[in-house]
Amino acid sequence: MKKFMDFIELKLAPPLEKLGEERHLSAIKDGMISVIPLTIIGSFFVLIPNFPIDAWIKFIEPYAPWFNAVSAITIDIVGLVAAGSVAYFFAKTYRDTNLNSLTCSVISMTAFLLATLSNEWTIDTSLFGTKGLFTAVVIALLSTTILHFFYKRNLVIHFPDSVPPLVSESFMSLVPALAVLLIVWVLRVILGFNINSTLMKIFEPAVFALNTLPGFLIFMLLRSLLWCVGIHGGAVLAIADPIFLVMLGDNIAAAAAGTPLPYITASGFMYFVFLGGGGATLPLVFLMMRSKEKGFRSLGKLCLAPGIFEINEPVVFGVPLVMNPLMMIPYVLATEILSLVTYGLMYFNIIARPLVNIPWTMPPVLAQYFLTGGDWRAAIWGVISLFVAGAIYYPFFKIMEKQRLELEAGKEK
Repeated sequence: MKKFMDFIELKLAPPLEKLGEERHLSAIKDGMISVIPLTIIGSFFVLIPNFPIDAWIKFIEPYAPWFNAVSAITIDIVGLVAAGSVAYFFAKTYRDTNLNSLTCSVISMTAFLLATLSNEWTIDTSLFGTKGLFTAVVIALLSTTILHFFYKRNLVIHFPDSVPPLVSESFMSLVPALAVLLIVWVLRVILGFNINSTLMKIFEPAVFALNTLPGFLIFMLLRSLLWCVGIHGGAVLAIADPIFLVMLGDNIAAAAAGTPLPYITASGFMYFVFLGGGGATLPLVFLMMRSKEKGFRSLGKLCLAPGIFEINEPVVFGVPLVMNPLMMIPYVLATEILSLVTYGLMYFNIIARPLVNIPWTMPPVLAQYFLTGGDWRAAIWGVISLFVAGAIYYPFFKIMEKQRLELEAGKEK
């Protein structure tokens, strides 16, 4: 076990940690966080007219367009907003020039509009949502890189100091902005190259892989192993967030059209696994609260409130679970088993698939209920999941508890 822990800490974790800190991935992570409020609000407005009660659906049907109007200006524009937010945060990573983040954001959004023109050269609003999300991210990174290239080499228009700074700064971006738009214009309009379709095909294998059981289990395994050595797995692997969000967008569109939801592991699926945080640690908190060891009891009481709201750093670093070979086993096992069973339940349509993007602090059971669009069966599975995770943690916790009690008894002697 020591060799395995050393392998994770010394071989696996360092390159993945560097990957998570890489400027492009960091910008994608921060930019995608910015669109989360839109997806949460829009998802709930999709849920209201589609709540799974026949009498309610019949009653609300005449008013459904009222609610769809909100989803149209939230979920249906996340791609456009991401084009601006990713560029904004990416520009902030360049500290060697006076690159203006807001300017980069505006230019990126403009380039995105140009890149997603229809074949009749009109604005294609259908690509403003998750269908255009991959294009938005790529355009944001490329346009900001080009802007930085021009600023770095001073290939910008300069005015005398007598000109107001605001005017001077706006004209500084003129040449690089023109370069960005010219490149996109030539590709999309002159050459007729369909940028969005091409990028969708490029990312298609990644979307497919993460929606398969083996692909998702491997993804969650990496995430768990990183946490076991004290590295934020979610931050390191945030590159996958746009993929899960695209899946959720397609599920929402399918629900609105009255067709089966296509994706299982869409954004929100992880809340079936994160019971009190990564590794399903809330049942461990309950075990600690009933422990024979005083320190565990005290820690359990302190961790209960944060755990209910999906914050488990006090458990991860307090027990600790980090660099703890014994507790690493149930931490990883709980994640993999809950992922496996939940995937199977959704695959066979025993419980509903993700439909609503919920706040990450929503407590377990409520989270499963709301993210599936009000499926009571999902809520029941949420309750059962707590007992499943507790059963996984129980024998390992009792071993750790026994070791702690023996250590305390030895000190008293």
